[in-house]
Amino acid sequence: MKSIEIKILGRTYYFRSDEPEKLIETAEYVENQLEKLNERFNTVDQNKLLVLYALSMTEKYLSEIDDYKNLSEKFEQINDLLDNIEISEK
Repeated sequence: MKSIEIKILGRTYYFRSDEPEKLIETAEYVENQLEKLNERFNTVDQNKLLVLYALSMTEKYLSEIDDYKNLSEKFEQINDLLDNIEISEK
């Protein structure tokens, strides 16, 4: 496990990770998204910014769950159709 220093919104955090590159990439993504939200809402309140980000990510996550459910249902329908196809030999 490797120790990593990450900065988000000017604050330094220390983590240990088996996948430091992935954690750094994730932290850079979070930092970028927080900067975009900060530009959009022009707030210096970091707590508000973090709550906005959490809500945004939760909304995306729930949307992905809905999409997954819809795709799973369609996949089942396709499998049912394929199961009902009779293959005739010539």
